[in-house]
Amino acid sequence: MTIEDILENEDVDRLELQKQLHKEILEVTFTKVNGEERIMNCTLIEDITPPITTVIKEDAPERKVNLDIMSVWDVDAKGWRSFRVENIKRVRSHALAGYVSHA
Repeated sequence: MTIEDILENEDVDRLELQKQLHKEILEVTFTKVNGEERIMNCTLIEDITPPITTVIKEDAPERKVNLDIMSVWDVDAKGWRSFRVENIKRVRSHALAGYVSHA
């Protein structure tokens, strides 16, 4: 399955979305927590995202992963952003050849 044009009232498969974000840049339309609609060009392609430099202390408690939230690299703002998967209204593939991973 490829996420190509998910419209409002359709469920988004988080795992499938994550797989596709590792291959290409997607245009994701979602409702922000404050109610505003946002359109974001985002990806998880390793050649585009910066390396993760978070230092985890040995005595730090283990962080629980929130599967309701998707963290992505916003290619326009050049920063990490996140959104609630349940608030996605639309997902579209980009035709920008320069952004597509060849992996």
